[in-house]
Amino acid sequence: MTALGKALGTIDGVADEGDLRPPDFDEISLEGSCDPITLPDGRQIFPPMLHGAPVHEIASGLLDHDNPSRSKFLRLVGPPGTGKSQVARLIAYYRWTNAGRDVEDRAGTPFYGLVELQPGPSSDEFFFRYDYVPLRDGSVSMVDAAFVQAMRNGWLVVIDEVNTARDVALLSINATLDGRLSLYLPATGETVVAQPGFGVLLSYNPGLVGATDIPDAWRSRFPATLEVTSNWTGLRELGVDEQLVKAAKWLDGRRLAGDDGLVWTPQFRDIEALWDMTRRVGTRAGLALFMSNLHEQVETGAIQQEEAASVCRMLDMAGFGSLRVAETSAIANLNGYPRAVTT
Repeated sequence: MTALGKALGTIDGVADEGDLRPPDFDEISLEGSCDPITLPDGRQIFPPMLHGAPVHEIASGLLDHDNPSRSKFLRLVGPPGTGKSQVARLIAYYRWTNAGRDVEDRAGTPFYGLVELQPGPSSDEFFFRYDYVPLRDGSVSMVDAAFVQAMRNGWLVVIDEVNTARDVALLSINATLDGRLSLYLPATGETVVAQPGFGVLLSYNPGLVGATDIPDAWRSRFPATLEVTSNWTGLRELGVDEQLVKAAKWLDGRRLAGDDGLVWTPQFRDIEALWDMTRRVGTRAGLALFMSNLHEQVETGAIQQEEAASVCRMLDMAGFGSLRVAETSAIANLNGYPRAVTT
C-alpha cells in the first residue's frame, strides 16, 4: 500500500469513529495573525508571520531602500493559491508608504511602485530590456521594458513563475542582481544603473508541472527564501467558516509533514473561493461548482485521484457530509459529492 493510501486509511478510521474529525481537531489553532492591512485596491490582507514578525517587515529589512546594492533579494516559494502574489504586493505597499510616497492613480489603477512580470517559456534575452509599442502609422517603437523603468524609478519588481522562463532571459540580468545594479542596453549603448528603492522578488511554485529549476547562479543572488503557506488564521478572520478552515489547515498540515504522499491540497484561494461560492449561490450549488473544478483537475492529471478523495474527506470533516449521494447514483459526483452538471 502506498503512503497516500495509508494516509487515507487513517482518515477513514477516524471517520468510522463517528465524528469525521481528525485527532485533536478542536484544538487546531487559528491564532497568531496580526492586524489586517488594506491595499489600495480594497483587498484586505492579514499579513502572514515568521517567528512572530510580519513577513512584510522582514522582507523590507532585507531590501535596502537607500542602497539597493546591499539588498538580499528574496524568493517567495509555495503551491498555487497560498498568497505569494499578495505577499509581494504587501511588501511593495509597505516599502512605498514607509518611504513617504503617495499611492498614484494610473488609468484608474492604484500604483505603489510594484512591477509584476511573468517571462514565460518564449521569453528571450531582450525581455527585460525592451518593449515594442505599435504606432498609428503601422510602425513599431522600441521603448524601455518595465524592468528598465523599475530600475530608473526605484520600483520593486516581482518575477512571477520564474521557473517557466528560459535561462537565456534570466541570465541576461545577472549584472543587475549581483550588486552592480547595472543593465546594458545594446540598442542605445546606454548602461542603466538602478536607483534607490529598486529591488527584485521571485515568486514561483517549485513543483509546477513542466517547469524547470531557476539558474544555479540565481541562488546566491536570491539567498533569502520564504516558504509561503496559506494564512489560515487570516482566512478565518475574513469570515470563512471556522470548521472548514480548520479542516483545510489540518489536511495541508499532512501535506507539509511529507509522510502521506500528498503533493497537493486546497490552499487559501481554493477554500476562499469555495466559501464565497456557497454564500453567493447556496451551499449545494457552490459545493457542486467546487467539485466540478476538482473533477477536471483529476481528469487532466493535475492532481491524483487519491488527493481528490482526501479533499472529500476534508469536506466531511467540515460538515458537508449531508450533501453526499451514493457514488453509484445517477447524479454525477466525485467520491459521492455531486458535481455541477446541467440537465
